[in-house]
Formats: sequence, C-alpha cells, structure tokens
Amino acid sequence: MIKSNVYVEFGVHDVSPDQYGDLFEALAEHAPGVGPAPNGNLSVRVFIDAETVLDALAQAVAVTSRAVRELGLTDTVIGAEVLTEAEFDRREAEPAVPELAGLAEAAAILDVHKNQIQRLVDRGELTPVQELAAGPVFAAGMVRTYAEKRHSRRIGRPVKDLGLSPVERALLGALVTSAREGAPADTAPTVKDSVVEVYPDNRVRVHYGPHTPELTTALDKLVEHKLIRTRGLTRAEQTKGNGDDVVVTVLDKGTRHAEAAGNTGDTSS
Repeated sequence: MIKSNVYVEFGVHDVSPDQYGDLFEALAEHAPGVGPAPNGNLSVRVFIDAETVLDALAQAVAVTSRAVRELGLTDTVIGAEVLTEAEFDRREAEPAVPELAGLAEAAAILDVHKNQIQRLVDRGELTPVQELAAGPVFAAGMVRTYAEKRHSRRIGRPVKDLGLSPVERALLGALVTSAREGAPADTAPTVKDSVVEVYPDNRVRVHYGPHTPELTTALDKLVEHKLIRTRGLTRAEQTKGNGDDVVVTVLDKGTRHAEAAGNTGDTSS
C-alpha cells in the first residue's frame, strides 16, 4: 500500500466556520486539512492508503465529495492533485521562495565587484527577474549557471585566507563534498558523523546542539564568514531523528574557500 497526500478543490464559496469544522470531523480518519483556497474555493487535503496514487486520487475525490454533499454544499470538483507522502514531505522541506540574489549576492557568486554585475546586465548577459528601487534582483540559480557556463574566473578576486581552524576547514570540506556528491562525506575524527543527510540545492543536514560544542563553534564561525547559511528543521524533518540538527546551505563563497584549501576531496586535513 502507498500512502498518498491528495488535494481536492471544490467550486463553492462562502463556507461557514461551522461547516469547515463539520467537514474536518467527517474526514478525521484521513488526517484532513480544510479551508479556503487562495481563490476562495473550498479546499480539502487528505491522506489516503491505496495500491497506486491513481487509486488514492479516485478514493480521495469520492470520500471528500460525499462529505461535502452531506453538508449541503456543491460537490463540483474543479481541481485535484495527488502526491506520495514522501514527495509531499520533500516539497514541504523546500524553501517556499526560490533563492534570490541582489547585486551584492550575485557579485559574491561570480567573485567580482558589484559594478561588473551591472555591466553584465547592461550587455544582456545576466537578466534580473525584477528591477527594484534598490537595484536588480536575480534568481541565484541562474547566476550560478552563468558562472559555470560562461563566466571567466580570471576577472575575479583571489580567495583570501580567513584563518579557519583545522576543525573549521575539515567541516567546510565535508559539507562541500557532501553537497557535491549527494551523500555524507568521510570527515576528520573531530567532525566524524556530523553530516547525516544531503538534500538538493547544496543543503546538508548536520548533527548540532549543546552535546557537540566543537562542532557548534565551527558552524558558527563558518556562518560568521558567510561561507554557509543555517536554518532549523521543518516539522517533517524533525520526525527523522535528532531535533537539534540543523540544515546547512553551502554558499558559493564556502565552495571557493574549500576548493582553494584543497579540502573538497580529502577532508581529513
């Protein structure tokens, strides 16, 4: 059996709070979510166990339609989406907004001065997704793609020594290698088993908390130097182990420093 998450939208407005409550109770065995869609329509999300996702979709439409009819509401389905529970959790863990970059962030990705970014825009080599009063805003992924395919690093600045400790260098190398290879990398003994899971888009889950003071200090220092960015766990991620873990995003500056130190293949130095 496959557990699937199914979203069903009905062409009905003006649902009362009491009706939402009654609908929630009627669907309680399916862990429902009910409420208005962005366009004001009635939306329902339920979990269904079925042999296939298509079976789950059919069952969800039947179950929710029956519950809506019993409340005296129009049961016309105008849209539906079905995802396996695993895919639903994966999407929930993704950032709600794609990573964006202003002039300073784009310059950091390409390792050039901000004036060079404006020249690339003027020449049509980089296209912002939005022009604000403060300047252009880019999709960070687009800037990285440009850096990989067309940009010459020779016009960039040399990597500066930040005075990282051996533990900090080892951890940065492990994070970069893990993100690049899509699996936890072998690490030096001081940070062994710190990297426990790798997500898409240069994100890595790391054991973190008061029981790991050396690792905590190293992560804080990498954040201070803007080599990485950290966030807490989503609700879905918290169910997969240690709630003290953090998700680390390796920034382009961090990748460059790890590469300059020769620390992206062998992280034991």
